[in-house]
Amino acid sequence: MKALKYEWDDDIWLLHVEVNNMTQNKRTLVYSRVIENGNNGGESKIFVKPGESYRFILSRNYLQERSLDIRFDNKLLLKIFRLYDRAYLPSSSDMVYSNKDIQ
Repeated sequence: MKALKYEWDDDIWLLHVEVNNMTQNKRTLVYSRVIENGNNGGESKIFVKPGESYRFILSRNYLQERSLDIRFDNKLLLKIFRLYDRAYLPSSSDMVYSNKDIQ
């Protein structure tokens, strides 16, 4: 297993994670949250099927969360993209409803 640690900062609270499994076997990625006092905030496992890719967003849950520990199978290709929160602010509405449309 490979391991990395991502330290949260004041600008980034979101990570876009992309995992690719180009092998013939199921592979695993595990992440856990590290809290301010050094405690582990819980562990989550993701299983990636053979030949598949998987994408998901990880967000910092609260101020006391300091980092993420990520462990993944040596055969997985892992890409992590830092996302600024403002990328998810509303831009324009695709649909407009009036009060009479909502019942």
